[in-house]
Amino acid sequence: MNKAKSVFIVLFLILINLSLLHVATMSWHSPLGPGWIGVFVLALPNFYLFVWMFMRRRARTSRNLHFLMASNLMGIALVLTDPAMESDPWPLVIGNLIFFGSIAYIFWYSNLGERSNAELKEGEKLPVFQLQTLEGESFSSEQFKGSAWLLMFYRGNWCPLCMTQIGEVAGRYIELDRLGVKVALISPQPESKTQELAKRFKVPMKFFVDTEFKASKKLKLMHENGVPFGMNWLGHGEDTVLPTVLIINKHGRIVYSDQTSNYRVRPEPEQFLEVARQKLVGAES
Repeated sequence: MNKAKSVFIVLFLILINLSLLHVATMSWHSPLGPGWIGVFVLALPNFYLFVWMFMRRRARTSRNLHFLMASNLMGIALVLTDPAMESDPWPLVIGNLIFFGSIAYIFWYSNLGERSNAELKEGEKLPVFQLQTLEGESFSSEQFKGSAWLLMFYRGNWCPLCMTQIGEVAGRYIELDRLGVKVALISPQPESKTQELAKRFKVPMKFFVDTEFKASKKLKLMHENGVPFGMNWLGHGEDTVLPTVLIINKHGRIVYSDQTSNYRVRPEPEQFLEVARQKLVGAES
């Protein structure tokens, strides 16, 4: 199933880009009929959504993307009511592909399934697992004890929402540090990619590599075939980690756990600060 998703997202992006290009080319030569206008109405908002994510405006969207759903319905209505449908069926074909592709993206591709790992629930002790530092040294999760930590398991440099979320945390790093919370960013992506990412930030966040998915497998966070098809040609693997955020206290006990079931739905950084104030600083005082 995940393999199908990795191929689907690439094909869907190609579809909406080629559709917009085709409609733009046609509009130069003659006025567009209702069917092709409908294809444009379908393709443009879907295209904009991905551009918006890659521009790193925000690290999250609404779960059901209501505005996109509304534009999809408007576009398919134009396609289905095109009086020239019999003489030119291509708007109907392309329009339906975009419409159902968008529905699949919202409700199927974005869905990570139910996640309820009891070992990662609030109040539990963080399981023991192994990581690797950027210096190539082995690091045990037991070494997190003694300080409060925000642990973010992110998919990789290729994921725009992950990069935006890391940027948000970096932007609030001083506030987290004042509350006694250190930040650890963990990914199974190749070490070279994590090295590249670490150089982008001036704040002293700790970057770790989950070599051979040792931590992901131990914590049941491994996402097989979760990387879009073709990314291996850019130096990424096929598998990744399910986006997860944990906050642990200095005793290694989990005080906050976000195991999102939708890769587009992620916590606001203010939530991390509020947890630190109430469950770390407040608990100690």
